[in-house]
Amino acid sequence: MLNNNNDIDDDIDDDDDENTNNTTHHHQQQRQRQKEKLIRNRVLADSIKIAELEAKEHDGVSLSPQAASVLGELVFLESEKLAFDLKAFAKHRNDRTITKKDVELFVRRSSGDLLECIEDALRKENVI
Repeated sequence: MLNNNNDIDDDIDDDDDENTNNTTHHHQQQRQRQKEKLIRNRVLADSIKIAELEAKEHDGVSLSPQAASVLGELVFLESEKLAFDLKAFAKHRNDRTITKKDVELFVRRSSGDLLECIEDALRKENVI
């Protein structure tokens, strides 16, 4: 009988551990989503600031809010694509270090797609 009680206690402890692990995992996921959102917002804000500054430096050209928003979104999306592809290139070489050659390969592979993506986004915002 004593063994059965110990087994029940062990099962309860296991359930508590599982609940603690689930809660911890949930909090980790939540923190990761918050971190990603913060990074995304920073990238968007910084890319918009840079674009506005660059536009002003060139004969006082202004950047519409719609164009700034599209540009910020494109910078973020391209950054995600870049990170994913660079990691894949390094992994393909069985390496954990991203090299200059990985970056060059990304640029060669994506330059046409990037231009099309920018033009499509600008068309959607009626900027061009």
